[in-house]
Amino acid sequence: MRVLLCDVPLGDHPAKYHMAAKHARLKSGTPNPFVDAANCWVESEIQEAMLRAQIQLQHKRAQP
Repeated sequence: MRVLLCDVPLGDHPAKYHMAAKHARLKSGTPNPFVDAANCWVESEIQEAMLRAQIQLQHKRAQP
């Protein structure tokens, strides 16, 4: 996924990407607050960390 371009972060819940605050700042003639390339990969990094932790836990459980 890291090779994909990303400029609008999305999460599975609006609070994860501060949708209400960004919507309040949405005004004609100003930069779109939903375009946030700096924070675009935050949700992906969280999900990747959770996946790696789950895999590690399963490996530990499988060892005698």
